[in-house]
Amino acid sequence: MTTQGSLKRILVALLAFAVALIPEPSQSQDQIVTGVIGNGGNAVRLAVTDLKFGAENAQAAQLTKVFNETLRNDLDFSGNLELASPSFFPLGTFAKPGDIKAEDWRATNAEYLAYGSLSLSGNRFSALGFLQNLGTNQESFRNTFLGSFDADGARLAGHRFADQILESLDLGKGIARTQIAFVSNRTGDKEIYVMDYDGNNQRKLTAIRDIAIAPNWSPIDDRITYTAWRNGRPQIEVLTATGEKHGFEQPTGVTNSISSWSPDGKSVVYTSYRTGNTEIYWADADGANAKRLTNSPTIDTSPSINPATGRQIAFISGRSGTPQLYTMDSDGTNIVRITEEGGDAENPAYSPDGKMIAFAWQKPKSNGFDIYLYDIGMRKFTPLTSDSRSNERPTWAPDGKHIAFHSSRSGSPQIYSMTVNGSKVRQLTSAAGINEGPTWSGFPAR
Repeated sequence: MTTQGSLKRILVALLAFAVALIPEPSQSQDQIVTGVIGNGGNAVRLAVTDLKFGAENAQAAQLTKVFNETLRNDLDFSGNLELASPSFFPLGTFAKPGDIKAEDWRATNAEYLAYGSLSLSGNRFSALGFLQNLGTNQESFRNTFLGSFDADGARLAGHRFADQILESLDLGKGIARTQIAFVSNRTGDKEIYVMDYDGNNQRKLTAIRDIAIAPNWSPIDDRITYTAWRNGRPQIEVLTATGEKHGFEQPTGVTNSISSWSPDGKSVVYTSYRTGNTEIYWADADGANAKRLTNSPTIDTSPSINPATGRQIAFISGRSGTPQLYTMDSDGTNIVRITEEGGDAENPAYSPDGKMIAFAWQKPKSNGFDIYLYDIGMRKFTPLTSDSRSNERPTWAPDGKHIAFHSSRSGSPQIYSMTVNGSKVRQLTSAAGINEGPTWSGFPAR
């Protein structure tokens, strides 16, 4: 008779090629493609002054530092801005329009200038921010950005200022207030955590006290699907980023895992083992009206719905012998194999515009997984990482310009993010143990 422990080991093995880490080869330097994202390849050059309080005590000085570092880091990571060096800034105080003379900023070669001042407004952190076009000497906008009078509030105000600068420059919506959910075993068990997009404010979302993996964030709100072990087998659960539970219908004795949302948030596609094999199913967001899409004698898993159309699904299948990347229509027809070179493909994720698929690929004779982009129209593969141990689980920011993933380049798996051309790589987690499987939220509500 099969014990619960042995059944759990069997099911973990069944999901292994979709959720487990591979052995790690020796570490070497990451090689990346560099460049500017979008805007015809030309970055907008921006000068950003440090905003300050009129009178600072120790707490105000700390919040000043947090705000200015947040603002500058957000703008630098956008991929569309080139920040002018402060060494070329003129001397003086730059807090209000009367302090600005465009000719004084010519040495910076900046097209725009961001400046302003900080204050305490009704026990809240307040940043009065300006953006000025130095070419026309016209004010692009002025706005007040508020937050609580602590480090989190200063970061929030900095994020809001950065986002408005990007939108004012027609560089798209900023992602500074988006979030990332991920898996961590820092407390012993694998649980789902949530953090700000830059790695700050990490907090635990689940308390399964066993295994919770494979989170996937709804594109329209803060619902997150994930796979949790209940009664010895994996099941799909739905939880909001604030901890509110949503039901998900699934038959008794069935194992469900690895889900993806439809663009409207009304449906999910997921992996299910219920007919003696692992197949892909489509269902309502609450799990009702499940319909099987694949019918293969080998494992079909890791589905990702095209967020631009909702009519295509990328997935991984072992039907050719090893896990490879495929696409199909949302009704299960028109199955096309994408990776033809062999090796092991994993974790596909469509870009927000539906034109690209990011995925992890361990090519034949390579030492580990790397993140690749597949251009659907051009039928072209582009590596974003190389020779940096194992890089897996890519997830797109809602602006389509950034990707988060996990990598073992520092030893243990940790979460990283980068621009979509592979530049500006930064580490978001550093906690002991495993931090993996990121999923990026949509844009926040205003």
